[in-house]
Amino acid sequence: MNRPIKLLRVQDSLVVDAIITEVTEKHLADTKTLWEPLLGGTRQEDEYWDWVAKSRGSKLLPGDELYAIECDGITQGLIMLDVLKKRCQIQSQLRRRLVYIRALATAPWNRPAITNPPIYKGVGGNLIDFAISRSYELGYQGRIGLHALEGALGFYRKLRVGLLDCGPDPEEPDNLVYFETLRREP
Repeated sequence: MNRPIKLLRVQDSLVVDAIITEVTEKHLADTKTLWEPLLGGTRQEDEYWDWVAKSRGSKLLPGDELYAIECDGITQGLIMLDVLKKRCQIQSQLRRRLVYIRALATAPWNRPAITNPPIYKGVGGNLIDFAISRSYELGYQGRIGLHALEGALGFYRKLRVGLLDCGPDPEEPDNLVYFETLRREP
């Protein structure tokens, strides 16, 4: 599966072609050789995420899916979805299924906090849009949910896809803020 998308290359304000695809060994190698050295010591909340371990775990858990954004032959972002085990919290009485974003990260060079200006813009938004598309494909009417790291709260609050900030989730060990969409029209 290769889904074409567009990213904005910041240096020259050029819209460039990219793809969302299932994660391969090459994408995981990029996280080890390209991402980790740049994330080390940045105090980013995902600094110690091990995408190789996440990939191994996703193969063991039914319903877990892992995708990458690739541009210019390099991994620009990753997303891990749970498409089977999570249910809506907002409309909890209905117990409707949703696509739950277990992890989402953009490459360090696409984060203004690390590289300013970033190389590409639109990686995170494209990953969210992909999760919503995946939800439609599964018949979940575009419903998604996620727990946000503190440093990403502004990003999720600014998205125009209609994520509702449900506040800190006392069920989460780190009391992370939970976001969810209501039923969406295609």
